[in-house]
Formats: sequence, C-alpha cells, structure tokens
Amino acid sequence: MVDNPPVLQLQTHWLPTRASIERLMLMKIEFWLNQPNQNKRSISEIVWATGDIRQALAELSPIVPLKVRRQIERLLQPWPQGRYTPAYHRSGGILNLFTPQWGEHQDEVWNKMLAEWHAQTFPDDQARYAARAELEQRWNNTPHPFFAGLTPAQVMVGGGKQEAKLADEFLNYLQKYYSKTEFESEGDMLINTLMVLRSWQLQPLSNGKTPQQIILAERTELLNRRARILAERA
Repeated sequence: MVDNPPVLQLQTHWLPTRASIERLMLMKIEFWLNQPNQNKRSISEIVWATGDIRQALAELSPIVPLKVRRQIERLLQPWPQGRYTPAYHRSGGILNLFTPQWGEHQDEVWNKMLAEWHAQTFPDDQARYAARAELEQRWNNTPHPFFAGLTPAQVMVGGGKQEAKLADEFLNYLQKYYSKTEFESEGDMLINTLMVLRSWQLQPLSNGKTPQQIILAERTELLNRRARILAERA
C-alpha cells in the first residue's frame, strides 16, 4: 500500500510551443513518481519492488484526469529486456524540455551501431543474437545527443527531487526572462529559450556543481537504486 503519497500538482507556465507544454506535464509526472513518501519509498520504488502497479493506480485521487492516469500507468510499466525504446517517448526532464520529439528513424547513434553489427561475421546465430543484445545494452547506457547527453537509461528512470527543484527554479527564471524580452516569432522564442536553458545548465551553483552535473548524478543514483530493488526482488 502507498501510504500518504506525494501530491501531484500541475502548475501553469508560459512556454514557447505546445509540444513543450505537453512535455512539461509528462516531466512533472515523472518527478512525482520518484518523490519519496513517508515510508521513504517513492511510487516508482514500490512498483519496482512488487511488480504490481494496480495499488499505485488505486491510490490516485478520483479527481486525477484520465489522461494523467494513463500517463502514470504507461510510465510504471516494466522496462523492456532489450533496448529502452520507450525513452523516445519520455520527457527527458528539464534538459530536454524544448528539444524535438526524436524517434528511431532519426537516431543516427543507433543506426550506426546497427550498421556495424550487420557488417560483422558471427560463427552462429547464438553469437549473433548475443552481440545484438550487448549492442542494445550499450545503446541504453551511452550518452545520447537526442537526450541532451543523458543516456536512454537515465531518461527512462526520470528525474528526482533535486531535478524537480532545479526545474522549478529555471521555469520561474524563464517567466521573468519572457516578461522582459520580445520575440519576432514562435521559432525565435524557441531558439532563445533553448539558448537560455543551455547556458543555465552549465552555470555553477553555490555548491560548485552545475545543474547538469546534479541532474546526471541524481538520475544515476535512481538507476542504482532501481537495480538494487530489482535484485532484492529476484
């Protein structure tokens, strides 16, 4: 049972495109699923430990919109055994809020890996399949330009408490930036917003770390936590 789960709050923000608004909602849901509750386990962790998402869905307030419920159910599904292709449809967090929705056909990193695999000669089908499985895992854990340098695995796990706080700080800053800046078009607004984001993510904070470093470290820790929980369940 999920005791006293964190409250899901969707705030209103002014963003340059409809796609970024939709991605913002997904990002907020991903953050919420990784927020620890009073028992020190997030909804994601409880599902990792039990393999059952029904209880998590049952704990949702009746006022949660159907669209949000469906997003939560999709995000809580077990990860694929091979390549983490659902990463194409995750938010990628604050670092990817304004990037295009990439897909497999545009993925030059994977296509290059796959071409190299096809070019190899294997002694038998077993060796061929093993090499393909190894290739998929390499893609899962390779920093990817589609995801602003996150690995597909880091995209899959979602952001945590620190990233959620950083995201709110950046979005609040962005509101002030918009109020003082004029744009010639939606495209101009999107380009300027992306430049502001890339500058922000590389600026050291008071602790000496950049937002990007904090986000990468937190997502890596979430992946490690997931691995430990799944190992305990096995």
